[in-house]
Amino acid sequence: MSSAQSLSSIANLIRADVLQMVYKAKAGHVAGPLSSADLLTLLFFGEILKFDPSVPEWEERDRLVLSCGHYCPVLYSALARVGYFPHSEIDSFMKINSRLPGHPERGILPGIEVSSGPLGQGVSVATGMALALKMKYGHRPQAETPRVYCILSDGEIQEGQVWEAFNFAVRRQLDNLIFVLDRNRIQIENYISQLATYGPVSGRMEAFGLTVFETDGHDMEHMKKIFEKAKLSQGGPVMIILNTLAGKGVSFMENKPEWHDKVPTEEQMKVALQELGVNTQ
Repeated sequence: MSSAQSLSSIANLIRADVLQMVYKAKAGHVAGPLSSADLLTLLFFGEILKFDPSVPEWEERDRLVLSCGHYCPVLYSALARVGYFPHSEIDSFMKINSRLPGHPERGILPGIEVSSGPLGQGVSVATGMALALKMKYGHRPQAETPRVYCILSDGEIQEGQVWEAFNFAVRRQLDNLIFVLDRNRIQIENYISQLATYGPVSGRMEAFGLTVFETDGHDMEHMKKIFEKAKLSQGGPVMIILNTLAGKGVSFMENKPEWHDKVPTEEQMKVALQELGVNTQ
């Protein structure tokens, strides 16, 4: 496994990719992709996911479902940097005939498991995928059964079908299913606390029967340990709550709801890339 320091360096490269994509397209989302860059880096470069970029449809692979489809720039960057497609292609983000649309679409780009965008639906799809894999590989030990990882966002858990999917996954004892909540505490209109009353999120999810782990979503070493524990959990699905900072890595974007889908200016791009320590020369 790469060191936490090298993983953090990769995460900042991914953050820079996100900013470049949105800046060049003059559209897209930045706050969520920046807050989840450490997560995507750990999944693809930290030996969490089982995959093979040279064989995208390998039957034994783990499946990654990005339920919050507007986070797609961070997924595109990770897929490119790990070898699913040429990194130069990220410059085509949201252009006509691009394989990198504003929300991911299965079938046009290797590594995209599910078309997503309408919030909440990816959680239901991931649950169905996990059930199908259990039905196909259920005779195997849990460690040898392909897993489904489903990333969802803070505002997304306001969708009713999310909780219905949790309930179904628990009832069917889908212990090959790991949900990951990027809890950056903002959504498009404002801070979550101003728009919804969740109460203790971990307690609510435990009440639904999920095995819940919670940690700092920017601490690579501790996240790694949490994912390893999640893989060993048996009897039902796991929820990993990652407490993150929206716009992580760029000071003027951090914890600011307006950066949910705001496009940086040329001057802001220079400052942001400098703060990330990324040399674009």
